[in-house]
Amino acid sequence: MIFNTSRLMLRWARVRASAEHGFTMVIALGVLLVTSLLLTAVFYAVSGEIHIGTDNLAAKRAYAAADAGVQAYLYQMNQNPNYWETCANNTQSSPVSVPGSADGATYTFQPIYANGNTSCTSNVINSLVDSTTGSIRLVFTGSAGARPVVQRAIVVSFRMDSPLDFLWYTHFEAVDDGIPGYSTCGVFYRSGRNSACNIVWISADTMNGPAYTDDQYLINTGASPTFGRTPSDKIESSAPGTKNADICSGSNCQNAVFDGTPVYNAKPIPTPSDNSELLTDAQQYGNVYNGTTTIVLSGTSATVTTCTTSSTSSCATSTIPSLVNKPIIYVNNASSCTPAAYTPFGVTYPANSTGYYGCAGDVYVSGNYTTPVTIGAANNVIINGSLTTTADGSGNPTGGATLGLVANEFVRVMHGINGSDSSSGCSTTNNASQTLTNPTIDAAILALNHSFIVDNYNCGASPGTLNVHGAIAQYFRGPVGVAASGGGAQNGYVKNYNYDDRLANILPPYLFDISDSGWHISRETLCTPPGTGSNSTTTCQ
Repeated sequence: MIFNTSRLMLRWARVRASAEHGFTMVIALGVLLVTSLLLTAVFYAVSGEIHIGTDNLAAKRAYAAADAGVQAYLYQMNQNPNYWETCANNTQSSPVSVPGSADGATYTFQPIYANGNTSCTSNVINSLVDSTTGSIRLVFTGSAGARPVVQRAIVVSFRMDSPLDFLWYTHFEAVDDGIPGYSTCGVFYRSGRNSACNIVWISADTMNGPAYTDDQYLINTGASPTFGRTPSDKIESSAPGTKNADICSGSNCQNAVFDGTPVYNAKPIPTPSDNSELLTDAQQYGNVYNGTTTIVLSGTSATVTTCTTSSTSSCATSTIPSLVNKPIIYVNNASSCTPAAYTPFGVTYPANSTGYYGCAGDVYVSGNYTTPVTIGAANNVIINGSLTTTADGSGNPTGGATLGLVANEFVRVMHGINGSDSSSGCSTTNNASQTLTNPTIDAAILALNHSFIVDNYNCGASPGTLNVHGAIAQYFRGPVGVAASGGGAQNGYVKNYNYDDRLANILPPYLFDISDSGWHISRETLCTPPGTGSNSTTTCQ
């Protein structure tokens, strides 16, 4: 009996041990635990993604808010080009709500002071306009989102629309009406200009950069001049039009090659009528000379000689030791002086053993420069030698040195001749000491009321190629030579004109002060908003 009971108990124990009662529950609980962990992980992952997505959206809205501030400020500048000259207009400390914002986006802005200033002073120009770039810089900060608020900031440089945005700028594509015999030439081609006033583009002409005219480009019959380097170079005409060909006279561009992009009905960009603001700037920040003056640039210095009469006793020579500290020179008419009218025919150059003389505010300039400088003249600028700066192997200027030549009347290239001359032509020869062979001019040239022109352009053998690396802005188109029947130049120069792309961002000193055009954004840079981040004191600068 005991034996049987023991066997029964042993069997029961074996059955019990082999049973699976409750094991399923353990598995179920394990599965539930793993599932719970996965769900928790997914929850936190999705929650993080939602947070990141919300931040990204807020960041985009903050950037859009900052940009809204930029556009609002630019609108005010173009409604009133002098808007910035009121200090209070350049600071917006209280947040401005962005219209239509879904999450209360706002913007503020503040200026970045220029030329070592730390506040807006009574000399607003010096406080706000960088004397090198001609730009005003402000920081626009946009805010959006909640808990936390996300901020984005943009440093924006504003520059005035300028003729120096182009390699080639003219109001009239015609002979200057100030030249004797051409008094009726101040008329657009489309308004029925006298054909004797016309200047044509020929196949040898190549404009390596953007171009602009208020007139239209008159292409010689069958000619194929080239305009622009790439599609980013705009070839503009403010003449009314509906098609690309309307930028050309008679809507006929002949065989012209447009590597640039034609723009008809372009936005007008006027030039000022005089450079008197440069005189004011030179009185404060540079040097002023009275009477005919010769300037020889040399690196960061210049030698200056002024002679008001033919007597050497009227001459005075001095040195500007540092153009860095005094980057603007202005040559004014001597007291009670009435400059003689200019004609390019039969030009001579009054000079004594010391320098060129006369009471007129004419400046003769040549040399090499390595610092930015602007030279203004109440009358004419005469280039009597190459003007160069540091350049690459292709002759394109490099570095930060730019030169501005600004004349109220003409900017002229010296070309002396031996013998007499008449406006109908001549057979005289070049005066070797007064003729520049293959000259190079690295400069931004502005002839505000007349032309960039070569003296005696219709006389003597051709002295080669006129190499310009910069910009040429002139009210009338000035002749630099007479084309030969087989191409090239019979008299004067063949043109080799190249835009200095630095001028799109760097202006010669104080040239912003003679512009009366609208404003545009020249540069935008994202930065750390003021008051945030470890580098907030230096990032938005």
